[in-house]
Amino acid sequence: MLDDLRRAAGDDFDDSPEEKIFDADRSNSMSEEKVDKVFLGMTAVERMFLSIFLFMCVGVLGLALLIATGRIAF
Repeated sequence: MLDDLRRAAGDDFDDSPEEKIFDADRSNSMSEEKVDKVFLGMTAVERMFLSIFLFMCVGVLGLALLIATGRIAF
């Protein structure tokens, strides 16, 4: 990394179009390789546990509401 910085400082800034295309291709390929599927800052496992937790909460609250209104009895 530092070697690249030293080379860049020593080079004159007369880049040819071929080098610019190569640099753009390299940066695009690097960005394509490191693509993480993150939604709301959570990984897939965290989203799974959150969805299970919400499902259980809705189920328990629904059952409690049914018992409270007398529509279901044990």
